[in-house]
Amino acid sequence: MINKSFFWQALLNRLLVTLCLNFFIIVSAYADGNKTTLSISQPAKGINFFYLDGRDQEDLVQVAEKLYYGDDACKGTRAHVSKRFKNTLKSIKQAGFKWVRLLISKDFYHIYANRCGFNMEEVYPVLAEKHVNVLTNLIENIAQEGLKIEVVLSGTKWFAEPENDILFFESILLGIPSQHIDMVMLGGDVQPANAKYQADWLKKVLPHFLNHELIELGALNYLFDTVTYRNKEQATNYVAWVTQEFPTLEYLPVNLYNRSLPPGSVWQDYAKAINEYAEIYRKSNLPLWIDEYGFRLSNNSEEEKYTEADRVEYLKGFHHALFCNKQSPAAHFIWTAGNDRYKASPEKDYGRTPFGLFESYTDNMPVTGDAWRELSLFNTGSSYCERLNELD
Repeated sequence: MINKSFFWQALLNRLLVTLCLNFFIIVSAYADGNKTTLSISQPAKGINFFYLDGRDQEDLVQVAEKLYYGDDACKGTRAHVSKRFKNTLKSIKQAGFKWVRLLISKDFYHIYANRCGFNMEEVYPVLAEKHVNVLTNLIENIAQEGLKIEVVLSGTKWFAEPENDILFFESILLGIPSQHIDMVMLGGDVQPANAKYQADWLKKVLPHFLNHELIELGALNYLFDTVTYRNKEQATNYVAWVTQEFPTLEYLPVNLYNRSLPPGSVWQDYAKAINEYAEIYRKSNLPLWIDEYGFRLSNNSEEEKYTEADRVEYLKGFHHALFCNKQSPAAHFIWTAGNDRYKASPEKDYGRTPFGLFESYTDNMPVTGDAWRELSLFNTGSSYCERLNELD
């Protein structure tokens, strides 16, 4: 039996979004419709912001709630979240990063529905104003630090509801301060050349936003989020699909994680392995937008042990392959700032995947290691490639 209350609420949500769109179309007729211009010669140096100190209480959803409502939001038991947040942004800037990447997903709200008291009917398909206010506060705090922002918008699992995903994305973009948003990535882990249902989703959603009837939304920059492909054939097929289906895209979205080499491998080997894929992507004749890259340390369940030293070698190889040749530089966002381990229950990390670039926090300040120093050297130094080539 149909839930009449839910039906009428969904209908009302659609009506409200339509009214908002019509209103903003009228207002935007007088606005400047030019897109924000992104520099190809000075591409984005970015980092994913998804954790502060621990995944159990301080991932992005909970951090945003606590910044807005206070430390005890989402059953929080730790004080000074705002201090850790501010100090993290300052550390990001000091390390030479210019951009921050934020993930906004229906699934993340669902995961924390009980802990944070979310009513999913107020989340999807239209994000309620109170949730938009939380996101606005987060974005404005980041923008105040002089950082550019990319948002990744993800909807329903299995890409099953493109129309409702469009409503969800529009309700977010209409509510948050779009003047602070320099790139919007649509979808999460879209593999259009590997799965027809994902290709169908992308062909509905991406053109809707690239050609949006509302000037303010049409003026934003849009791409889509993809994955690190498992082999060169998949990567080649991906390039062929994108260039055929979306020949006017200004960038090629790319992921470039790489953990294919054994522990103890040197950066020259990582540079070679990464460059083999980078060359495939460059055949698109588009500048690359590397929306994710990074290196996972080993957890306790694994026999092979990848350490911080391995991560440093990966980073050197990544930098050399992408930036120390005569190729056009690429926008790039590393995963991830923060400590992504469990604080309260370390045993839960047994099979987890630690990517976090912070070891911990002391006095609300990030504790960083060799990989962070390597990133800072690359971001802030003018002779990084020269020094690296001297070692080659």
